[in-house]
Amino acid sequence: MILGWFSVQLEQNQQQLVKHQFQGLVELQLDAVDDTFQGHFQRLEKAFQLEIETLYNLKDDHYATGTLRQLGKSSPYIEQVFIQTSDGETLYPTDNNATQQEIKFLQETQTLLSSATLFNDKQEETNTPTTANIIASRTAYSAQLKSVPSAPRLSISEQQSKIQLDSKNTSASYALSTPLADVADKITPQAIATQVHSESTPSGWIAWYNNTKLQHIYWQTTPDGDVIGFSINHTRLLSDLINLLPDQSAISSIPALKNAAITLRNSRGEASYEWGGISTEDIAQLKPIKSKHLSHPIGSWRLDFSTPSLYPTATKWVEKASIVILTLLGLSFLAWLVYREQTRESRLALQRVNFVNQVSHELKTPLTNVRMYAELLESQLDEEQTKPKRYLDIINNESQRLTRLIENVLSFSKLGRNGLEISKSQGTLKTSVHNTLQAFTPILTQRGLQPSIDCNCDDQVMLDSHCIEQILNNLLSNSEKYAADSGTIDIRCWQERDVSYIRVKDSGPGIPDTHASRVFNQFYRVSNQLTDGVSGTGIGLSIARELARKHGGDLILEPTDTGASFLLSLHTPSIQSSPNTDNG
Repeated sequence: MILGWFSVQLEQNQQQLVKHQFQGLVELQLDAVDDTFQGHFQRLEKAFQLEIETLYNLKDDHYATGTLRQLGKSSPYIEQVFIQTSDGETLYPTDNNATQQEIKFLQETQTLLSSATLFNDKQEETNTPTTANIIASRTAYSAQLKSVPSAPRLSISEQQSKIQLDSKNTSASYALSTPLADVADKITPQAIATQVHSESTPSGWIAWYNNTKLQHIYWQTTPDGDVIGFSINHTRLLSDLINLLPDQSAISSIPALKNAAITLRNSRGEASYEWGGISTEDIAQLKPIKSKHLSHPIGSWRLDFSTPSLYPTATKWVEKASIVILTLLGLSFLAWLVYREQTRESRLALQRVNFVNQVSHELKTPLTNVRMYAELLESQLDEEQTKPKRYLDIINNESQRLTRLIENVLSFSKLGRNGLEISKSQGTLKTSVHNTLQAFTPILTQRGLQPSIDCNCDDQVMLDSHCIEQILNNLLSNSEKYAADSGTIDIRCWQERDVSYIRVKDSGPGIPDTHASRVFNQFYRVSNQLTDGVSGTGIGLSIARELARKHGGDLILEPTDTGASFLLSLHTPSIQSSPNTDNG
């Protein structure tokens, strides 16, 4: 039952994950379409800027009416040109000598153009699409849109890429030599990036509703403070935007739309264009899984993404039951394999531990004999026999090192079986410190280290001297390995009520702060030039800390400017407050 519930939950989680990832991809696709539209508006904007610059350069004392009317006739994008002063006075068109089309335009935009705050810097900041949005990196879907054949687009030659003007002719004979749409197509995002608007010439887009029809105006302020604006041909704008979208006949080259469709809807919610791998009838029956309102100046338009993939028509219980049963069988088989492997690994681990314990115990007796006879032989040599004495010192030191290593291995083995225990008896902490230091003094001297001891622990307390000596062995061995030739090793011990403290500090390279929290982990060694070529098992500090905790205290690494400083705390109750023996 548990495995069955787990498999059902796993399937549901997988479905949620797939749905989330799918919606993320859908959002990227809709963003790519929006970016494509914004790129078109930016190209239009640059083309309009060229027109406005031309009109401003042709201005003498006033703008020629014939020139302005000719621009509206020759451009497929511009329906009407208007000019206002900085005070809001309309210079063109005016009621005097206005055509029927101009009178209609004035009537339709009377309230709009009379607004005192319509053309200002704030309008530009809030409504104008930024260049960064247009030249931002495109997604993979955006690249697919560019590669899919679309409806025929306008194109021009290099000779026609600029507007040709006769600077001497400022009469009504002025006309464009190239259609405005052609100029817009030649302006690339790279050109936009190098022609960002100056703050001294605000510009922007205005979108408003004329009855139920969405209209657009592009405006720009000239250096002398006038506002020149163009009313845009809505039909031509919609046509060019649709031309930027993939051709329905080539939609198979977009894998993401083989079983989906995207609908471009206008401000009234009507479908202006649809493309994808499902029919219009199917789209009408589906609720969009994702909708996105386009950026200004077509913010009232939106894109709908529809697909039947996330709406299964019927639940197939037989298939689901089969999946659950197969999943249960698979998980059961996997659990059996894991159990068998775990059991085998446990047996092997136990065999290894037993082998190590047996070998370690077998090694202790011959090592003890080697050290004992080396000391006896050393005591029988004359003082003049310095060379044999030096050899015996090396034998004695190495046998002691090997003995400490065996003690660590045996302690580590007991720690893994929760068999590490201490046995307290009456004694002084000073005796344990001096015994350890006496055994380490020869090897420390050879390594260029001079012990400095300050021990104020003469009180008789309850302690495990063997445990304390093993902890100190690991700390001094750590200094001997990594702080060679660094000078002095400071050893200080003191007592505070029932707690005794021992600090071991060397002047070596120390332990980096990034590794300080992990040096007590089993088998962990700082990996840098400090440890290169230095032998070690990586269990000494972990065993030392565990022994300290078994003794009712702890072992910590203290922060210090130089070297490494370890502080050992031990619970050592006084004789008056404790029995003679404590097996805790």
